Amino acid sequence: MQTSVQNFISRYYVWFICITLCIRANAQVPGHSVNYTVTQGLPQNSIYDIIQDKRNFLWIGTAGGLCRFDGYQFHTYAMSEKNPKAISSYKEFRFHIDKEDRLWIVSFNGISLYNELTDDFNNLLTYKPQGVVMAENHFFGEDQQFIWIGLCSYGIVKVDKQTLRVHHTSLTRSTHRSSNDVSYHGFLDNNRLWVIDNNESARPVFYIYDIARQQADTIPLPVTNIVNMNDSMALGMDSKNVFLINKKTLLYSKMPVMADGAHHNSISLFRRTANSAVLCSQKNGVFYINTQPFSVARRITHTDREGKKVLSARSFFEDRSGNTWIGMTGEGLEKIPYPYKTFRNFRSATTRNNVFGIAADAASVYTGMWWAEGLNIFSRNGKPDQNITVNKAAPQASNSVITITPVAENRLMLLAPAARKNDAHVPLIYQKTNGTIRPVNKEVTDFLQAHWGSGNLRNFLYKEAKGNLVLNAGEYLVRLTPSGETHFTPAVIRHFPGETIASGFTHSNGERWVGTFTGVFKEYDGGKWKRVALPEDKEIKSMCEDGDGNMWLGTNHDIYVVSRELKTIAHYTEGKELVNGHIYAIIRDRFNNIWFSHNKGLSVYRPKEKTFEHYNEQDGLQSNEFNVSASFAAEDGTLFFGGTNGVTGFRPEQVAQNRNTPTVNITSIKVFDEPLQTDTAYWLVPEIRLPFNRNTISFEFALPEFTRETGNRYQFMLSGVDDHWINAADRRFARYAGLQPGRYIFRVKGANSDGIWGSERNISITIIPPFWQRTWFRLLIIASVLLTAIGTGIAVQKWRQRKTFRKLELQHKIQLERERISRDLHDNVGTQLSLISKHLEEAVDPREAVSESDRMYNLRNISQTSKEVIFTLRETIWALNRDKISLEEMFDKLKVFAQKLNNAAAGCQLTFHEGENTDSLILGPSEAIHLFRISQEAIANSLKYANATKLDLECYNDKGHYRLIVADNGIGFIHAARRADGHYGLDNMQHRCDEIGCTLTIDTRPGKGTVITIRKK
Repeated sequence: MQTSVQNFISRYYVWFICITLCIRANAQVPGHSVNYTVTQGLPQNSIYDIIQDKRNFLWIGTAGGLCRFDGYQFHTYAMSEKNPKAISSYKEFRFHIDKEDRLWIVSFNGISLYNELTDDFNNLLTYKPQGVVMAENHFFGEDQQFIWIGLCSYGIVKVDKQTLRVHHTSLTRSTHRSSNDVSYHGFLDNNRLWVIDNNESARPVFYIYDIARQQADTIPLPVTNIVNMNDSMALGMDSKNVFLINKKTLLYSKMPVMADGAHHNSISLFRRTANSAVLCSQKNGVFYINTQPFSVARRITHTDREGKKVLSARSFFEDRSGNTWIGMTGEGLEKIPYPYKTFRNFRSATTRNNVFGIAADAASVYTGMWWAEGLNIFSRNGKPDQNITVNKAAPQASNSVITITPVAENRLMLLAPAARKNDAHVPLIYQKTNGTIRPVNKEVTDFLQAHWGSGNLRNFLYKEAKGNLVLNAGEYLVRLTPSGETHFTPAVIRHFPGETIASGFTHSNGERWVGTFTGVFKEYDGGKWKRVALPEDKEIKSMCEDGDGNMWLGTNHDIYVVSRELKTIAHYTEGKELVNGHIYAIIRDRFNNIWFSHNKGLSVYRPKEKTFEHYNEQDGLQSNEFNVSASFAAEDGTLFFGGTNGVTGFRPEQVAQNRNTPTVNITSIKVFDEPLQTDTAYWLVPEIRLPFNRNTISFEFALPEFTRETGNRYQFMLSGVDDHWINAADRRFARYAGLQPGRYIFRVKGANSDGIWGSERNISITIIPPFWQRTWFRLLIIASVLLTAIGTGIAVQKWRQRKTFRKLELQHKIQLERERISRDLHDNVGTQLSLISKHLEEAVDPREAVSESDRMYNLRNISQTSKEVIFTLRETIWALNRDKISLEEMFDKLKVFAQKLNNAAAGCQLTFHEGENTDSLILGPSEAIHLFRISQEAIANSLKYANATKLDLECYNDKGHYRLIVADNGIGFIHAARRADGHYGLDNMQHRCDEIGCTLTIDTRPGKGTVITIRKK
């Protein structure tokens, strides 16, 4: 409890300092205020009340609608008479959070209770005020059982917190007056209602109602609003004054509240703490009222830096991070971020503010300017700045200042570049008491010129503990020993041949360090020097000693920390500990924290916590870019860093971190880019179950921490998909496509703009597998497998029995097939071999003399018949060697046969027609041989005996049944006559068709050709 109080006091102390400074600067809003209007999503620009719920959402009641704000988007709840769960009004909203963290809303039309689970409302009482344009209904407070509410044109009611029933009281009335504006104000305290009521008279009536006695006592005090401050005091107001009222004696103190000589014209009063309240004025801004002592502590009148936009305040709220929200009349919602980081910038209106040298004392800040803009002097108490030309008394110098250091209480040394190119820099002395600038003695300028060489690429000048000044001149480290106000004795400390000196520092033990473009050198044993070994040779741009005596070395890429023993004990790099590795200046503060500037702002290392913190322009710095060596630590502990847009000064103890980081709220869930249909508010959805074919899901989320929403950061992961947190930066969206069936957990967390991470939000996701991947189906499969195995065992036994039978049957079929093949060979090959034998006998032993031509004719017949035997054997063997033959293969063989036979017979035109899917119709070897022989016989008849000039072969797959056609345009014949003449070729064809289950159709007429069709039944 004590810690909480200390944090509270500390927070509001910082507020007091910051606001006090702002009051001195025309009472403007401190820091970077943000204005929200209908352009950003508000339903209306007049704000009546503001509150923050337990999920850290802000609720804003406007004159044209109720809305909820997550820091990025305003969600408006529209009034709808058709929807009983919609809010019952569109204006005049006031809020109350009860002891159970429930949000109550009283509006122009009644009382509602927000249902967080379903993101809608339970409208407990709905009514229509008669003759009233504006009704300021009001929550008085709650006791153990009831919420007490004042309803204009209705009276005071109480709502049972458990049953949600609305009860009338003796203060509930049916009489009212017609008015543009009626209101209730007051509070509940110790079973008494303190009520300000203007429902029945133009002037508000102040009375105290004793609930137990049901008796009201009128108080003769003309207040228009009143709030409960603490156990003993209340605070009231009218249009001119505030009243501090003793609740026991009802005695009061009155204090006029003036705004620029006029009365405040206030319209509302809000309690902040037990001893502090805020008075909102429609024309004069916000007044902070303290009760101890009774006074106006501060005032904010404007919301813009120019002081032109008057703050028309109507409502006031401070969120859990300390940010102030001011609801205005017609001008929207103003947010004043809590000043966790009190940075103050010093800029000139007449120069470009590119600062390279800084010094400061209790009264002023001195900045050395580039671009020939001299010396700027800023008052630390708010007085206007001044600019001094530095080269009036030293024409050899330019009007630029690249470094500054104090040499005495009232004197500064300025280092100005020479007016002439390649000349040495010119040291000048600025006298604070009279504002004069004088050059140093000629011995110093001549000495620097003599040692200047190719000059300086980096410049430094600092004062050692003994009072000597140390600076660089070309390759030399130089000491200036003071011997008068403008007189110094120069001397070389060390020559670094071939090195470009970049930085210098004197350790607390008196030993000097020098940084160059290639590394760092250290002095030891009273004048000896050695190079310090670093992991890499690089420019050492800045140096500083930490509280343990270690040296911090800043480079263009990183920071090295070197111990007293000259060992590198730490290495900090960009992308890990650093947001930027280009280190310009390093300073240690009074608390041993190490501050350093770079190209992305300022950073600090806190050795107690061993953490880095980073600040940028959005935190209030002069810009993100700073300049080399432009830094200074004042005696009062204030630190200054200079950059391209001025100087930023701050007290390290006033730069704190915002420790408030609420849990991220999930604000949208979509499946296949369509909103998830659910009765539960998205941020309360615990689990999502989706079918396997709806497996693409996306989320939107928001961290309701409002100090600087643009600096909030997010991380998310989907357990089961991601093996690490996804760094989303400021992106508030995650999408996962094509999730496989299974269980997942979506996890998301957020960090505020100071990098403090909050707890994570989780949603369980189940992608339901298809039925064939579910457990019951798998069990069914297992049972089926077992039954199948049993059935298979029985079937195997039966199969073995059938196998024996089939073996015998197969042997019988083989014997029949052998007999068929024998017949086939006998009918074809035997006949042909007999013919060959006959011709050979006649050739060997002719019965009568034959001519040579006849003998050659017989030999050619023998050769042709031999080829036909070979062809027949090959076709038979081809069929017997195949288990399966497609109709397509058989037809290809048939085409080859027809072409060969036609070539021998010479002269017939062949055409082939093959339908689709003949490759899918499979024949057995026996069936293929029969089909081939039938077709072979038909083709041979056409080519040898029909005198045909055209022969057409066709093959078709008719739904699994083949059809072969052999057609010619020959002489034809009479079918019956051929059979009668003893031509048995047709009978053989028919016999073969019968064996393979085919029909044979012969369509022929003399002189009209012949068409033979073989069709599978």
